[in-house]
Amino acid sequence: MIKSITFFALTTLGAILTGCAAPGPQFTGLQGVPQGSAELIVYRKSALFASGHTMPLLIDGNKVGELYNGSYFQQQLSPGNHSIKVTTGGLGKSAEATVQLAPGARKFLHLDFPTGPLANSFFVGVTLEERGEAMALEDLKNLSSAKPPAAVK
Repeated sequence: MIKSITFFALTTLGAILTGCAAPGPQFTGLQGVPQGSAELIVYRKSALFASGHTMPLLIDGNKVGELYNGSYFQQQLSPGNHSIKVTTGGLGKSAEATVQLAPGARKFLHLDFPTGPLANSFFVGVTLEERGEAMALEDLKNLSSAKPPAAVK
């Protein structure tokens, strides 16, 4: 009986965690930015805290997708200023940033929030931090696309 309950609990937990995984393929590298455009990559590293929590991503006030635990969202944009916002839902704080993108440029924003003993359901301390390419590529190699495979170029 205990084995059956344990098996059921582990199977259910596995199904729940799998349902929260990023839907797209694992990061494999970067392509060139198309001429006349710019690119923004917003990412969220994997963490046990809020692992089942998806977070809407807005660019210039328009929802463009969701950030899953251990995921990245890659978006082609027109050059210029763009406002970026990741909402945590409910009463949680949002993270906001403004980026200036030059033609042919690529920028990386890391969604960071306290985990461990400082974790909180209101996401106090959540930030969008710009990262350099070398640091971002190191982080991205362990992440999957937040876009389903059909939406990934």
